[in-house]
Amino acid sequence: MATTDPIPSKPLGKVRAYILRIAGLSTTAQKALRICNEPNTCANDLNRVISLDPVLTGRVLQLINSAYYSLPSKVNSLTRAIILLGLNTVKNLVLSFALFESFSKRDTFRVFSADDFWTHSLSVAAAAKLLSIQSGVPPAEREDFFVAGLMHDIGKIPLNHLFPDEYRQAVELALGSGRATRFGEVAMIGVDHCEVGNLIARKWQLSPALVASLGCHHDLPGEAEAGMRMVGVVGLADVLAHGMGAGVPGGSSLDENERQRALAAWNLTAEALATLTAAVAVEIEKARVFLEIARR
Repeated sequence: MATTDPIPSKPLGKVRAYILRIAGLSTTAQKALRICNEPNTCANDLNRVISLDPVLTGRVLQLINSAYYSLPSKVNSLTRAIILLGLNTVKNLVLSFALFESFSKRDTFRVFSADDFWTHSLSVAAAAKLLSIQSGVPPAEREDFFVAGLMHDIGKIPLNHLFPDEYRQAVELALGSGRATRFGEVAMIGVDHCEVGNLIARKWQLSPALVASLGCHHDLPGEAEAGMRMVGVVGLADVLAHGMGAGVPGGSSLDENERQRALAAWNLTAEALATLTAAVAVEIEKARVFLEIARR
């Protein structure tokens, strides 16, 4: 007897339709990501693609010359900028710019403000990159963790845009019950931001690690897929950001019991947590430059 996929719930069907309408990656972005993933790619290969896009070229040069990198002298050559940044960093810059182009329209945010959302996302990104360094992640891969943190809550945008009344009720329910935001989302809408984030990541054909980070970042390290270190790092970064007050209005995505279990899974003492939080605060201030350039 043949089997068929279950018919999606009405809210999830509406979300899927919304995601289908989201602009895909630009031709330049697609080419840049494809080139970066090819073996034996060099800076000149990527330069030939990015140089055809004046806006993207300008942003790459702005970033390399910003306080985010604090280089001793100004860089005017795109090829030189690509060499200094590294192919993986440039790939993630392209992805980040595409993210803002697709999800920063004025009417996209209805329940919470764009500034609050991106400030939280930036805080998690900065924390994730710092944690990746402390976890021994190779330098070439650390920007992947930054981008994973920046994108981790992207699934909240379609939900608050499509179901503003229900999302407000979800926030009130979560806050009133002391439960996580996901609890309110499922109760009032029928789908949570992790599932929506997973759909977006798959549409953009992101790496398996990024797909897992968007869909599973609230899983404890032991519950995440084997080998997906990024999932656990982004989850802890989110806990740290909320603990510092850099959270999206509506409360934490974890309830207090889940938060304590997440911290315990990392074996963090109170002293280590305080030291880590202070270091994250410094990284957030440095990374604000990245956010300002990417959102222009």
